[in-house]
Amino acid sequence: MILQRYLSIQDGISEFIGRAVSWMCLALILVLLYEVVARYFFNAPTNWAHELSTMLYGTFCILAGAYTHKHRGHVRSEVIYGLFPKKGRAVMDVITGLMGLAVFSVFFMVALEFAMDSWAILEVSSKSPWAPPLYPFKSVMPLAVALLMMQSLAHLTRDICILFNICIEENDVT
Repeated sequence: MILQRYLSIQDGISEFIGRAVSWMCLALILVLLYEVVARYFFNAPTNWAHELSTMLYGTFCILAGAYTHKHRGHVRSEVIYGLFPKKGRAVMDVITGLMGLAVFSVFFMVALEFAMDSWAILEVSSKSPWAPPLYPFKSVMPLAVALLMMQSLAHLTRDICILFNICIEENDVT
């Protein structure tokens, strides 16, 4: 079925991005470890480690959003939500999903403009003498919002299927 294929592809994208981005944690740990050793053992702090660790952490956090959303790991009030039957939860999820998509649409437009402005001037950081380019990192923002929107659309599709009793595999309904 086309619907199941779409949901499987979307979940696969979110899963792949989440697993790939998880390796940024290792890079972040290595950068911070290098800085700690350089600073405290050799009395030679770097001028780039803090800025790089901030960029890595920000990129990691924002790109992990779709993966977290796929696994329904974002905060929600389970006390109230759990009181509803499956269709009641689906109604709540459709409402919040539509609101979320509207908000994400605004975020996407703002983030895209933010990234395009950064590319237009080939923006670099002024926070350290290292002065790394910022436009690649600012480009991650609209990408991450787009990934969140795509995963939200997949959840919305599942919730609509629940509401209208459209048969999809139980594994697809998380």
